[in-house]
Amino acid sequence: MIISHKYKFIFIKTRKTAGSSIQIYLSDHCGDADIVSTIDRPERPYNPRNYRGLYNPIPELVEKHSPAKIVRTLGRFVTLKKFQSHIKAREVRERIPGEIWDNYYKFTVERNPWDKVLSHYHFVRQRYSKYDKNISFEEYLDVAELPYNYTKYTDLDNNIIVDRVVKYETLNKDLGEIFEELGVPFAGSLGPTEKSHYRKDRRPYQEVYTPEQRSAVAKLFDQEIEMHGYEF
Repeated sequence: MIISHKYKFIFIKTRKTAGSSIQIYLSDHCGDADIVSTIDRPERPYNPRNYRGLYNPIPELVEKHSPAKIVRTLGRFVTLKKFQSHIKAREVRERIPGEIWDNYYKFTVERNPWDKVLSHYHFVRQRYSKYDKNISFEEYLDVAELPYNYTKYTDLDNNIIVDRVVKYETLNKDLGEIFEELGVPFAGSLGPTEKSHYRKDRRPYQEVYTPEQRSAVAKLFDQEIEMHGYEF
């Protein structure tokens, strides 16, 4: 997540959508007073800043339903992590002055769920020890914390509250339009991509899925599919 006072934008980071690459690129152009959240184990030089501070955790605690999420929220509050990497847009809205939220350009990125889930599967089983490296795709769908993104950029009634949801499939084109409007330097590419090397099988996702797997993802991600008109 980034709040840039220099360029007057708010970037909401979603999962498996080049979010870390975007943050690293933008952090090099942001000002010293801008808010740049941390990234979990960045693979390139990165300078997070100004993300700590006090805030009211009660609205977020009320929304949480699992003990693990409540503990995580309390941990962030105690350690003053006011703005974390994957913070929701509605939480950002609660923690900044209304005039900043209303007047800054807010954007995020979304990705076709079938492609996103496959990328996430390869990522977590190699990156995180809690997942067996040999876990099957079916097992992953049953036990993993899946990369749902729509809650990152919607309110509690599932209304989109950012100005633009960039499509991962046309990432550089869409970012080019936004950065031109904001005045952010951009030569058409973010540079080296973070975390893409975890997916060794580079076949199009349509060639990988079985009919059963395709249907499972369709049911699990029906909100995002309906919201953005995604198709297999």
